[in-house]
Amino acid sequence: MESKAEKLMVVESDDALRDHIVGVLRDAGYKVSTDYREGMKAVLAFEPEAVILGADPPQLDCCDLLSEIKGPERTQNIRVVMLSRGGSAERTRGLDLGADDVLSLPFDLHELLSRVRSQLRNKSIADEFRDRMRLAEENRTTTQQVVTAVNEERRTLRVGGQATIAVLIVAALLSFFFYRRAQEQNTRVYAAITRLQTGVLTEQRLMERSRRAPEDTERGPSQASDPQKLQLPKKSEDLKKRARQTRNAGASNEGSSYSTNSPSTRNCPITMLTRSPRFT
Repeated sequence: MESKAEKLMVVESDDALRDHIVGVLRDAGYKVSTDYREGMKAVLAFEPEAVILGADPPQLDCCDLLSEIKGPERTQNIRVVMLSRGGSAERTRGLDLGADDVLSLPFDLHELLSRVRSQLRNKSIADEFRDRMRLAEENRTTTQQVVTAVNEERRTLRVGGQATIAVLIVAALLSFFFYRRAQEQNTRVYAAITRLQTGVLTEQRLMERSRRAPEDTERGPSQASDPQKLQLPKKSEDLKKRARQTRNAGASNEGSSYSTNSPSTRNCPITMLTRSPRFT
């Protein structure tokens, strides 16, 4: 098995014990490294899933390495199985320092494999849970970003919609205002045209009347005097007849008892004449 989940590092000062542990782990299918001379740099370079840590490796303080592994967030999930050469007090001290498990020397190799597998299972579960939490956090962040974007878009659309409505209202008011002004101007224009037409008709009538006035003046007296002219000869003839009758009556009554100087005789012809003075 050559997977990353099966990479183990053995840090042990006893060469025989280290080689024996490495042989058992490799036979179980794990990829094992024993290069720990650079300490934490070697751990970061190899990136093991678990570290088998001896309690007194040479040239390296096991407590400092344990603290360096469990301290940073990048490496704190690496499982550490400590090998202790003491009793329960040493095991308790190792757990308090941050080790995930402590195994006292001498130990059974099958028990070591069992505890390593248990720590790897726990790490796998913790990694899966951590991945889910990270994914959930990413989804929550993405959801928040989407919600923020949607709210911003809604706000933009709301502001844009309100601005559009305001523009439409202003445009409608301006259109209504210009329409009213156009209507008023049209009304004034129509009234002016009507006045002009009325004035033109009145002027035409006046011109027609002024043109007809001389003709009516010439035609009017002649038409009015024609009946009088027709009646004048008849009246003149009647006057003449009455005058002859008067003279004949005067001649036949010369010897009568009436004097010619009497008022009745003198006034008779005068009376006749004065009854129609317009025929003289």
